[in-house]
Amino acid sequence: MLNPVRISVILGSIVLGLGAYIIFIDIPQTRQIERQVTRDKQILPFDDRAVTRLTWVSKRETIELTRDDRFRWSIVHPISSPADNQEIRRLLRALTIGKIKRTIEGEDGTPLNLSTYGLDPPYLTLTLATPSESVAFALGDPGPFAPSLYVQTKSDNQVVLTTLDVMSFAQKTLTDFRLKDLLLFDRERVQEIRIQNKHGEMVLQRVAGVHSLTPNWMFLNPTPRPADKTTITTLLMELSALRATGFVDLEPEKHAIRQQRAKSHAGITLTEGSLLHHLDIFQFDDPEKAVAVKTPKDPLFEIPANILGLLGRDPFYFQDKRLFGLEAADIAMLSVQTPKEHYVLIHQHDEWILEDNPSISLDQNVLNLFISRVADLPAEISLPGTDDGKTRIQAPTVIIRGVNRQGQEQGKLVLGKREKGLVFAEGAALKGLYQVRSAFLDQLPSKTSLGQER
Repeated sequence: MLNPVRISVILGSIVLGLGAYIIFIDIPQTRQIERQVTRDKQILPFDDRAVTRLTWVSKRETIELTRDDRFRWSIVHPISSPADNQEIRRLLRALTIGKIKRTIEGEDGTPLNLSTYGLDPPYLTLTLATPSESVAFALGDPGPFAPSLYVQTKSDNQVVLTTLDVMSFAQKTLTDFRLKDLLLFDRERVQEIRIQNKHGEMVLQRVAGVHSLTPNWMFLNPTPRPADKTTITTLLMELSALRATGFVDLEPEKHAIRQQRAKSHAGITLTEGSLLHHLDIFQFDDPEKAVAVKTPKDPLFEIPANILGLLGRDPFYFQDKRLFGLEAADIAMLSVQTPKEHYVLIHQHDEWILEDNPSISLDQNVLNLFISRVADLPAEISLPGTDDGKTRIQAPTVIIRGVNRQGQEQGKLVLGKREKGLVFAEGAALKGLYQVRSAFLDQLPSKTSLGQER
């Protein structure tokens, strides 16, 4: 009869041996097989972030690109030029996501007819290299499902059906790989803007805060005055999105274009810390196209002409056109006078009350909206020759005055007669006579509509 202790020792040894086999042999082998299966289904045998050289060979051209240690791509053939990093990342990403669905085998071991799959000759040959290895593919026709593409792996001349999308590679040329961003800058770090156009030179400077730059801008030239921060933000957004649609590289062509008489011209210079970003933009005969110049050594950049519409504006377009002269948050008292009535609103304890009847319960949402409309009412049209300090609205329809928290009257808005959807207006913030949208008069609340007795 077997000893129970001996049986326990034998069973324990079997369990330990089986566990050791699973941990040290079976699991690693299973993981290795899984990795091999996954690797076999991947098109790229290495991480696309390790790629430092890419060669693109189509029926039309051969393009060679290289990457530096800061992941910046450059074109080295057929020209020397910065490359569009986003375009190359999209290409590499497509190769990373793409998978091999199956391998195409010839019947009875006979060689495949490559022309059947669009591979004799191929539409495109790609070679990707890392510092230690490289791989090449020939791309052919789309496969039977979408997306799918026939590819020949050059290492073993196998034809495989992949999940690549033909549109990731179709109809791309040298222009697609060139860097098309004209002004690479951080909008939040721009300190100064200079615009030269037919109206002269405008210089705008960002207002500095206690710890950093603010979103507010001031004119330095032609006349010191606040600028419209929304308009300036829009301008910077348009400039940061400006991209070339074409390039002129050859010196004879560049010279011939520059010799033409421009129908429109504007210059823009941005100061970003110690960096200066400059463009001269010209429009010739084509109304849809303009030409941008960075430096004499750079190519001429073909761009949409609509940017000239923005850069060709006069100073009035870029200035702060609000007439009232007092921010909504700084108004402590607001006086509203019309030919029919007069009332005064007081702001205390974060609420608006009527000065002559504080017991009335006012709709605070309606009043806050009205106050913001008063403070932010912009001039739409400036009437030339009226900034001599003379009062021109003799029979006002509305007079609104604002007092700040220090008891000083700083805000004023005088409205006159309507004319074609506009109203003549004068304000404390801007000298001269202007016109504003007449809808403001329709939104003006009467005293009786402000609230009711508590």
